[in-house]
Amino acid sequence: MAHATVTDLEAWLAPEPVPDTAARLLAQASRRVDRALHGAYYDITDPDVVDALREATVCQVHWMIDRDDETDATADLQSMSTGIRAFTRRTVGAGAGATPQLAPAALDILVTCGLFRFDPLVVG
Repeated sequence: MAHATVTDLEAWLAPEPVPDTAARLLAQASRRVDRALHGAYYDITDPDVVDALREATVCQVHWMIDRDDETDATADLQSMSTGIRAFTRRTVGAGAGATPQLAPAALDILVTCGLFRFDPLVVG
């Protein structure tokens, strides 16, 4: 189930138009947000949590649209140029070759609202 609606996405992207694939993008973005929060605990009925999930989801869709790569098909490219845009991946150092699947701004939303936290479970 998507954390945001097409109407939410329209409000986020305004004045830019919503793509025809908005419902699919929202479902994909919701899965990415859910994966980032896998193992976290939170109350899905809390209005603040619902708002944070909605905002992170539309932010994720915006990022996916800007990257023009809904499926991560270009995630393993070293370098690519299309018209006036050129993309090159860092090949050395920490995180070399790693392509993020969650928008940095979406992660910021989840962290600052307190959803992206993991308290240690101590057994024994």
